[in-house]
Amino acid sequence: MLNRAGKFSRGLTLAVMLLAGSIPWSRAAAPAAHSAVFDTNCSMCHQLGAVGVAGQFPRLAGRAGRIAATPAGRRYLGHVVLFGMMGTITVDHTQIVGGVMPSFSALSDKDLAAALNYVANLDATGKVHWKGPVVTAAQIAKIRAGKTWSPMQVHQLRQTVLGKKRS
Repeated sequence: MLNRAGKFSRGLTLAVMLLAGSIPWSRAAAPAAHSAVFDTNCSMCHQLGAVGVAGQFPRLAGRAGRIAATPAGRRYLGHVVLFGMMGTITVDHTQIVGGVMPSFSALSDKDLAAALNYVANLDATGKVHWKGPVVTAAQIAKIRAGKTWSPMQVHQLRQTVLGKKRS
């Protein structure tokens, strides 16, 4: 409330400060930070909210989180962003023929982890349901420090990790 001088009363100011201090800002702000990395580097193909374009660019929303639910899935996602992927895949019962995902190895481990964490926390409609990070920058760094993979090898890894169901 404003006092007679047109300023907020001391009690209201104190209440607002106490309330603001109780909000978990780092947890609430996390999706926005992760979205910025994704939006800047990935949304040109995968679209805002990672909803994809049927038959052209795979939907990541609602899928990346399922893939990241296993250690093998998390490693696979790390390989995709670091080394790219090339080959025909099926997503949402639609084949994407001759698909090419470029390498984003020029991005930092932190940025790659941020983008993966963002998409792993999206539902199928592209809405964030933040449950926390699933990939760390250290995990990306470990993959980066290993052997270099070709985009075709990453495609073969996809088939091994995801099997015939083609998530």
